Amino acid sequence: MLDDNIPQPWRARSTLVLTLTLVAVGLGNLQRLPFLMGEHGGGTFFLGYVVALCALSIPVMIAEVAIGSLGRGSPGLALHWAASTANRDTRWRHLGVAQALLALALAAVAILTSVWCLHWARVLYSGALASASAIDIAGAFLAHVDNRPALFSWALVLSAAAGAVSALGIRLGLGFVAWVCLPVVTITLLGVLDFVFVYTDMRPVEEFLFSTRADRWRADSLWHALSAAGVTLGAGLGLGMALGAQAPTGLPWGRSVLAVAIIDTGFMLVTAVIVSALLFETNVAPAEGLAALFTGLPYAFANLPVGETYGALFFGAMALIAWGAAAVLLEPMVMLLANEWQLGRVSGAILTATLVTMMIAVSVFVGELPLLQLGSVISQWLLPISLLATAIFVGWLMPRPVLRGELYREPKWLFHCWWIALRWLVPMSCVIWLLGVTV
Repeated sequence: MLDDNIPQPWRARSTLVLTLTLVAVGLGNLQRLPFLMGEHGGGTFFLGYVVALCALSIPVMIAEVAIGSLGRGSPGLALHWAASTANRDTRWRHLGVAQALLALALAAVAILTSVWCLHWARVLYSGALASASAIDIAGAFLAHVDNRPALFSWALVLSAAAGAVSALGIRLGLGFVAWVCLPVVTITLLGVLDFVFVYTDMRPVEEFLFSTRADRWRADSLWHALSAAGVTLGAGLGLGMALGAQAPTGLPWGRSVLAVAIIDTGFMLVTAVIVSALLFETNVAPAEGLAALFTGLPYAFANLPVGETYGALFFGAMALIAWGAAAVLLEPMVMLLANEWQLGRVSGAILTATLVTMMIAVSVFVGELPLLQLGSVISQWLLPISLLATAIFVGWLMPRPVLRGELYREPKWLFHCWWIALRWLVPMSCVIWLLGVTV
């Protein structure tokens, strides 16, 4: 029997929605989706991305939150209790432990991303890039990456701050951060968007992002849409279970997750317009990955009127959202250590932040940033396996009446659609995802 005294720190679904949205926005939309939209047909790819969200990430996240609400514990304990309820093998609890480890690794990646964003926010604000060329900016970023003691020092500070927030719990810690970060980032991005509309030509952006070009839809476009949709909501990381366990029972879980997906998609579109407009304005070819983000964008901001000010605001917002996502991603491991190892929340948060710091230290000082390579392995291989395992357990092993009891607030048609998607669409999507990696 699990601990029925898990705190329920919030009374409405808004905190749950904002906390999950914080992770969704911070998990790499900026690095991938603007360029994927342009390369794979603009509106055509966006439609495929939305379909992939509905067929993959949304059903799994709803399943995670429902299991967390049912089990009332860490991801491992929640799966243990759910398996016991369904008379299934309780070794399914190891899936929750594995998901917490994945979330921990991605938290470390998010911390590194936040450090790099803070670096550019500081440099742009100082005005040091006023006359710098693209080559100079690329060299400056490489020099920053090579300055390993400074890089680790900033990562240490941010990891400690994330651990401190986690130690405060949901209401005073993670929930408060979500309520602060998202409005601040929203206002900042809207301000940068206005700047972009004033100082850049939007016609190439319209052609690149929003024109429906079916001829750009290639054989690998479906895989890219699935992988982007699979990563963006944070499903498969035990996050939904950790947060669902700490929420009051009876919340409309399905509609809450749908709200997260809608808000995250809005953020994605805004950042896609900003990034594409800036790169086109300065004749920088849009390309996926860190190079465009940390060399192309600073060059673009530095070569536009008052661009350095807005660039500092933009990278500051990106640093804040990445750090906030990292703080929330600690939660599955913190709950695991607090509930299963009986360490208590504060000790669990300290140990979790220490583990993240150690991962970053190894990545920074070993060379070639292996943590980024690990993040790539997670997003390409381990995450689809995690999503597939979750869909199999909840969709095929859990009794339907038990799940309906957790999702009783949802209309019958929505529950039925979710049930079909979880049992059939999610496994098919995960198989396609994995096959796309191998070919």
